[in-house]
Amino acid sequence: MAQPNENEPPQPDHAILVVMGDIGRSPRMCYHALSLAKHGFQVELVGYIGAKPHNQVVSNPNIRLVPVRTPPFIISDLFPRPLALMVKFVWMLVASLYCLLFTTSANCKLLMMQNPPGVPTMMVCYLASLVKGCAFVIDWHNYTHSILQLSNRLASAPSSAQDFSIRTALMQSFTGLAEWWEGYWGKKANWNLCVSKAMQRDLKRRWASEHLLFTIRHLPGYSEQHNFLVRLMSIADFAGIASGKHWQNGAGMDKPVDSATLFSSKDSEGKVQSNSNRPFLLVSSTSWTEDEDFGILLDALKDYEKQAQMANNNSISQPDSLLLPKLLVVITGKGPQQAFYLERIAKMRMQNVHIVTAWLAAEDYPKLLACADLGVSLHTSTSGVDLPMKVVDMFGCHLPVLAKRFEAIDELRTQASSNRVATGFPNQSKSLDKLKKSLSGKSTTWDEQWDAAFWPVVQSMSVTPPLHEEMNRWERFQSNEEDGTDTEPLIGQQE
Repeated sequence: MAQPNENEPPQPDHAILVVMGDIGRSPRMCYHALSLAKHGFQVELVGYIGAKPHNQVVSNPNIRLVPVRTPPFIISDLFPRPLALMVKFVWMLVASLYCLLFTTSANCKLLMMQNPPGVPTMMVCYLASLVKGCAFVIDWHNYTHSILQLSNRLASAPSSAQDFSIRTALMQSFTGLAEWWEGYWGKKANWNLCVSKAMQRDLKRRWASEHLLFTIRHLPGYSEQHNFLVRLMSIADFAGIASGKHWQNGAGMDKPVDSATLFSSKDSEGKVQSNSNRPFLLVSSTSWTEDEDFGILLDALKDYEKQAQMANNNSISQPDSLLLPKLLVVITGKGPQQAFYLERIAKMRMQNVHIVTAWLAAEDYPKLLACADLGVSLHTSTSGVDLPMKVVDMFGCHLPVLAKRFEAIDELRTQASSNRVATGFPNQSKSLDKLKKSLSGKSTTWDEQWDAAFWPVVQSMSVTPPLHEEMNRWERFQSNEEDGTDTEPLIGQQE
């Protein structure tokens, strides 16, 4: 057997991340890729090429995008829904298996997939992990079978009662098969990552899954939030906000735009500090459809304006009285009723509330959520059964959410103390009081929790030393340095 050549640098470890969806709209898997690349891995990100991924992903020399051919859209038009699902199953099975076996690295340490979709991806990734001799990891965002069940409810009505009964029976069979599929193949994973502790418990309850880890989504640190807000205030939609044009009594800035925003500023040492008179940032995302009554939010903002003016007037005669913060309300999205509400917003004249409607890049939306103080969802649904996935995004960024209650909203709740459906507002509400008490804790960033929860697992997948240590050894060898920590540094070099 050939001996390794010490004059050659150690080969980097490889990881394959599979997203059977649009890579650009899968930020969590992109963050996994960046974290692995930071630790020296060569990462292959497999999925559909649609929206442009974050620039950090595209420009990273350690990350390579591997495209998978998407099923033709015409399949849904040519076949009834049950048959279309079977055709798509075969297409995805062949396309993903070919991609993983013939267009990705033969040797890798880790193969991670995102679920959903788990059919047929779970089986394909598990088989590929056996062929490549690597660890198999599933990152659970949701359940394939629950999304399939919900989409079946919302599918267009069949032409006859007989068609309805046949389709219902077939789709119920598919949903049951998908649930079994997730349980069977999910238990074969070496590790399962979950987006919430509630999912962690549910996986254990449903399928007695083992090796469960809890990780969070990316949460920008204070410095990253500040830099993002500086850039955000330069967008045309936010014109006049940074200068204080829309605010009264000291909400503007007296520092250069590159060092301060309404929310934070940098001191002489470059440390980011929160402004004492910063406005309250409220975010809502909408498709401007009839199942979201934005009049509720606009009426509430008018009431807030009245209360804020009263508080400001009282502060003149009573300096110790409580002042309400100014509100910056950012509403994102496009839709059919947008023009109607924009006209109404334009007629609102408020001194303590300013509303901005904006359309942000995919990579900027989660950053905005991470910077916000409160999220609002007014989604109720004409059917009462579809789910406001915007709330999932907000929860993923640890953003408290005020949501209008309807039948299916309970499906988004977790049992964490910060997520509750409150009734009785604006009057007395025990649930809301409990929510207020739960918001004092400090959230950790993605890097902090990923390094603490998952990186040790990645290291345990091999007996070889971590790559960055091996690279340091090789660099010292090439520089004729002694291998060890107790030697003196070379003259002219710093430790």
